[in-house]
Amino acid sequence: MKTPIILGITGGIGSGKSYVTRIFSALGVPSYDSDARTKQLYREDPALRELLIGILGPDVFSNGEPDTRKIASIIFNNTDLLKQINRTVHPYVVRDFNKWAAACHAPYVIFESAILLEMDPPFRATRVLTVSADRELRLHRTAGRDNVRIQSVMARMDKQWTDEQREAKADFVVLSDDKQALLPRVLEVHQYMLNLTNNLNEN
Repeated sequence: MKTPIILGITGGIGSGKSYVTRIFSALGVPSYDSDARTKQLYREDPALRELLIGILGPDVFSNGEPDTRKIASIIFNNTDLLKQINRTVHPYVVRDFNKWAAACHAPYVIFESAILLEMDPPFRATRVLTVSADRELRLHRTAGRDNVRIQSVMARMDKQWTDEQREAKADFVVLSDDKQALLPRVLEVHQYMLNLTNNLNEN
């Protein structure tokens, strides 16, 4: 089955990308949350689990369950290790996504990932939307949501691309500043994707 057109949605931690994705989902667009699905793959895929244990050690799993906080605390303090883990995990995620997307019956689907534009090898989305927000707003959103210290959030932010870097590579930008409505911009992008699908199907 042919893989549908893909809208990649990205944005830094606390940007509001998951909220934007939920709006698309409410419009009937199937969405794949790569972060949530990666955690499931840690549990479900023995080969991936063994690779992670080989890199990070056996303590990152307990009774078959991944200790995601421990994994994050290890890799976010080691840039080289973070890159190694990403290179190891991403092929499994992409393969899982492709299988999921091929079973979807929709004009287009969404792949949501905070590091969509940083993936190695690159992820091939038809179009990319990035969600941007003021750094201070992102800090307070994440600290309040995840019950973690501001310093910890800042350290994670510093390992990700800036909004400016993502915006330079994206096809669409959605500003999530808690001041302007998101729906009009989402509807605009949604209509664009539907038109793109129709145009490609006609050719």
